Amino acid sequence: MNGSATDVLKVTGLEGGYGRVPILHGVDFAVAHGEVVGILGHNGMGKTTLLKTVMGFLPAGSGTIRFRAEDVTRMPPHERAGLGVGYVPQGRGIFPRLTVRDNLRFAWHVHSGASEDDVLEAILSDFPRLRALSDRAGGALSGGEQQLLALARCLMGDPDFLLLDEPTEGIQPSIIEDMERTLLHLRESRGISILLVEQNFDFIADLSDRVLVLERGRITGELQKSDLSDQAKVDQFLGFGAARSTRGTGGPSQAPPPALQTQSSPPTALPDQAAAPKLVTNMTVKRPTLSQMRDMASRFGMRLTDEELKEYSEVMEPYMQAYDRLDATPDNLPPVRYPRSPGRFPDLSENPLNAWYVKTEIPGAPDGPLQGRRIALKDTICLAGVPMMNGSPVMEGYTPEIDATIVTRMLDAGAIIAGKAHCESFCLSGGSHTGAKGPIHNPWKRGYMAGGSSGGSAALVAAG
Repeated sequence: MNGSATDVLKVTGLEGGYGRVPILHGVDFAVAHGEVVGILGHNGMGKTTLLKTVMGFLPAGSGTIRFRAEDVTRMPPHERAGLGVGYVPQGRGIFPRLTVRDNLRFAWHVHSGASEDDVLEAILSDFPRLRALSDRAGGALSGGEQQLLALARCLMGDPDFLLLDEPTEGIQPSIIEDMERTLLHLRESRGISILLVEQNFDFIADLSDRVLVLERGRITGELQKSDLSDQAKVDQFLGFGAARSTRGTGGPSQAPPPALQTQSSPPTALPDQAAAPKLVTNMTVKRPTLSQMRDMASRFGMRLTDEELKEYSEVMEPYMQAYDRLDATPDNLPPVRYPRSPGRFPDLSENPLNAWYVKTEIPGAPDGPLQGRRIALKDTICLAGVPMMNGSPVMEGYTPEIDATIVTRMLDAGAIIAGKAHCESFCLSGGSHTGAKGPIHNPWKRGYMAGGSSGGSAALVAAG
């Protein structure tokens, strides 16, 4: 990576993670004055870890972080904020019992150079939707309104460099448009630079001058602005799940489909069109078009008329709306509390039954009801910093950044996590022969499989 005299942020050889769990491996990039740089990548590839490390909430293991040529690698977060770095975390983190106005006042900094009232008025001018809600409790806002509040609160500190972590996650399209307009306005009026982690490809493509691809804690590619309109290059990354697209390829954006009308509107037939509209929800489960439903029915050998498909869509619409509401709620990620190593993949000599996927050693609390008990997790359970593939090559290379609740509870009770056990492909087929790493042997009858979904766990327990 070649730096520039106009670089506001320059990251060189950055390594870091959670305790002894390495996540980032020699990350290099720079962001110039007034530039918006996007970061794409699968879940678990280190995007959030990168932003937390740049902001100082996680320590850098090695490498340097320079802000306006000043080395801030060991500087605490509040000092970085004083230099002009703002951070909007994933999950919003607003104060639910404080009003919108008080949430904003809480974030004012003396170093901004203007009075609290003047800064507040300027922020509300940029966020007219929040002005109308200024006396409402933060917890009473919708998920999208809370995200706007989190962004506005960050701007109360008068930053000129923003770190944004998944700002469109789980929010309605109208607020995504508001946010996009606001960020473009801030960039033009204040010259703000932005480092944007996002999986909504349309949003990141509209805002970014270029996009970096983060894979397994390393920058593995870069898309220039011109590349973002090249469908072949875009499909290369969307096809691997690094982003979600909210546009089709067949024409200009159109009005939202009937499936995205307000909840008070009766469900209507899905449009039969090749070009998906720009304005769709960002939830994981997306409403299919009529042509997609026809294709799916045909693949399953089902003979369904268009009217029957439309009736099915109407039946499913209330469930989709319920998912919309659930998906819009904040996602509060738990901290990783116990240090650990990423483990190792055992060879045949120590894994003769093919029961282990990965072996590690994560000691829990010094006492408790599970003190000294060694636990093998089924490889469907998130263990931060330790690889997970759920029996499928599709997930190989994925490393969670959080511990499942049961993991924290067992470690709190004194358990030792010894590793993760193989399971069948996505735990669906009922036989370990479908697992990406091959079948699991029955310790009491070699040559026979040890069950299906929990075969690895069963073999390890049975073998002692």
